[in-house]
Amino acid sequence: MDYEQYFSDAQLCVKEIKEKTDAQSRAVKRVQQCLMSGDVNSLPKLFSALRDASREREDALSRLESLTTEFDGREYMASGDFAGQMLECCRQLDVDVQGSFPVYEMFPCRVTINPETQDVTVDRKRLSCLRPSKLVSDIKTELDKLARASFNAPSFAKELAAAYDLAILKASGKKPCAADTPLYVLDLYEYLTPMRRYKKEYTKHNFAYDLARLYAADDLCLDDGRKIRFDTVRDAKKAVRILDQNGTEQFITTIRFHQ
Repeated sequence: MDYEQYFSDAQLCVKEIKEKTDAQSRAVKRVQQCLMSGDVNSLPKLFSALRDASREREDALSRLESLTTEFDGREYMASGDFAGQMLECCRQLDVDVQGSFPVYEMFPCRVTINPETQDVTVDRKRLSCLRPSKLVSDIKTELDKLARASFNAPSFAKELAAAYDLAILKASGKKPCAADTPLYVLDLYEYLTPMRRYKKEYTKHNFAYDLARLYAADDLCLDDGRKIRFDTVRDAKKAVRILDQNGTEQFITTIRFHQ
């Protein structure tokens, strides 16, 4: 199944519906003019034109209804056709995508295809969209906005360091822990978002995107003189997937702040 084919056929019907609707409007306007001017002799011809336009409009509407009924949105999504066309759109628009049906990542967005409800969830937002090209185009627009948004790397590094220090302090209460011990970056996310409502406002995907931008910052040094070191291991259990400044995927596992 192909939404673009359905769209093309449906557009022809919509065009005809609009043309006939416009013709009806013009005929109604002429009827009003005739009544105002007393030109009763012209009315029968206008009545006939109205009936023809109405009948043709109804025929076009019936064809549109039939096309829509024949297009099985649930099967389109469940069969994998939607996903396959979505991936092709990602390739054409140069949108990085990973994953397998029904969950994909278009960094930093999480995209879930829902055949039963015939919609798509992007992060936490459910979208009624059966057109892959529209979905990917909208996501591409949002990704471009994110890329253009200002980012204060020193400020984020300072907040991350505060979370890191708190985690070190907590770990030291159980057993001796060096001040520059490597910690999982995902564990620091929990310190940055201690309450559920914070997690809704600042998701793990937002966190991963900020990590990517911090990862791209060269030779960043905190006010106390410490520097940041990331460790990257592809298959680590707690790895956070990011795209670096070259668009290459990296898997950040731990972070430490050291002198």
